[in-house]
Amino acid sequence: MTIRSQAGFSLMEMMSAATASGVIVLAASAFLIKSFSWMDEIRAKVEMNRHARETYDLLAFGAISSSTGKDGTKNLYGLRGFNNAPANGLRTTVNALKYTSNRLTLTPDTVATMTITCKGVGIPVPDCADNHSTQSVGGWIGSDIKLDAGASSIKGITVKVTFSITDPFEAQRADSPGQFTDTYYEVFTMNRDEADPN
Repeated sequence: MTIRSQAGFSLMEMMSAATASGVIVLAASAFLIKSFSWMDEIRAKVEMNRHARETYDLLAFGAISSSTGKDGTKNLYGLRGFNNAPANGLRTTVNALKYTSNRLTLTPDTVATMTITCKGVGIPVPDCADNHSTQSVGGWIGSDIKLDAGASSIKGITVKVTFSITDPFEAQRADSPGQFTDTYYEVFTMNRDEADPN
């Protein structure tokens, strides 16, 4: 008669396997949680770039209004149609884009105005001046659009455009809010052959 030993795992082997599995699950969970923050950042960057592109398109090409302008049309003319660059100040008091041409004004990137608590100078939005005040934000233009048709102009026919875009939703809850503000630069050629349309 043959006696067979029982097959199976010892208590030490089971505890070792459970510990190893726990370490793997913890590492996978940490990576998954981190991936959520990466996804938020990527999504915010896509949104910021989309708002920057919309801002550039409006500045370059203008738009159509529902009202009639000074010249009898519904056209808002872009910088490429201007003989001289318009004045700076192309945003509202709550950081929304405000573009005026042909005595018509568009504010296309407005959102429901939210109150953001400042954590420091420029944190979480560029307009913050200290670590205790609040800012009302209702748009994506982080800093006023600067139009430089002087020193940065090429032979007086270009205008350099600089502005920042801030994701107001992500910046106020982020540990590193600076990652949700990007600065954009572009150079537009102006129309020197005709007078300004407005």
